[in-house]
Amino acid sequence: MPITYATSHIDGGLDCSRLSIGILKSTPDTPIAKAVVIAGLQAHTIWALDRLAIVIYCYAQSAKKHYQYHLNPVQVNISGALVSDRDNCIVVARSITWHTSEAIRTDAERLIAELTAGARLTTLWPATNEMVLPVNGDTADTVRSYPRSRGAED
Repeated sequence: MPITYATSHIDGGLDCSRLSIGILKSTPDTPIAKAVVIAGLQAHTIWALDRLAIVIYCYAQSAKKHYQYHLNPVQVNISGALVSDRDNCIVVARSITWHTSEAIRTDAERLIAELTAGARLTTLWPATNEMVLPVNGDTADTVRSYPRSRGAED
């Protein structure tokens, strides 16, 4: 059984070129995203589930549209839960504050509205490949039940 006790806070730039998306293998109606946030010299892998995975995907797509010739990282402030088992520890995002232009924000919010218009979050999700979190057990349920930060935005 995964153990969730600690939280993580990362300020940095979302590397939009290193985003992977799919469907959570253990829960087929769950969008999942794996992203990299650059903070100083360190690269931190983060995971997101459900609507937050959609939000990350949409902001990355919007940034790619606006930075066609030189993809800059989108500045983010991420709060997450550290989820671990005996072998691994991962950061699962709980909230993200975006520090970006109005143009990127407007495009991303439009795309979020389009992708969440279906009956299920995976109805219009552009990926069908299955992905697994690198921890075993009922991780998705553990993370979903973890309390969000106060004042958190996604």
